[in-house]
Amino acid sequence: MAARHVKEAALMKMKKQLKTAGIIILAVVLMLLLGVNSWRISAPTAVLVAPLAGLVAVSMTIGLGTVSGVATALVGGLGLLLLASADWPLVLNFLVLALLVGWLIGWHIPLGQRVTQQQLIWLGIVAGISEFILNLVQVALVGALTGAGWLIFIRLALLPSVLTALLYAVLVGPLAMFWRWLGRQVLPPEEQEGDSENSPQGSVEIDLSNKDKHKQK
Repeated sequence: MAARHVKEAALMKMKKQLKTAGIIILAVVLMLLLGVNSWRISAPTAVLVAPLAGLVAVSMTIGLGTVSGVATALVGGLGLLLLASADWPLVLNFLVLALLVGWLIGWHIPLGQRVTQQQLIWLGIVAGISEFILNLVQVALVGALTGAGWLIFIRLALLPSVLTALLYAVLVGPLAMFWRWLGRQVLPPEEQEGDSENSPQGSVEIDLSNKDKHKQK
């Protein structure tokens, strides 16, 4: 009986991983569509691509956990590289932002835990501001390293960065809500202790007003 129980548990875990991979593939497809159609700016020594596709990875991080978000960012970023619609700094942008938002939410929010619309709105705003700062820093570094001048690159990227940040603030919340809804429909119920693969530190409540509460849990 014990061996049978272990076998059934392993089979259920495998099914969950396959279903999670299916949701990630869907997110990657959406990320590729956004990445291919993102704004492009001709700079003196490079072409700057707006990191619009990263909002899919960020919303996956909030929806299904940091592991799923990082996997989406990595696979989607590599896909955009193959399609010549991204470069390595852009892929790094996707990964860093997914990890940052993952840290902010405590790495994973169990699907059984309620996330309010207000929390999603604040997470979207935080993601938008973080993307704005991160993008301008990366653009400035590219300009400095290529010798074209970091200030010129920032001036060229300022308006697209503002528009991208606004889209993050508006779309991250609804997309995260969609991924959580889809996860509840497709994935089996999570155990009480949370998903160990997506939650290295266990489930943590979102409290943007006082981040110190995370340390007390």
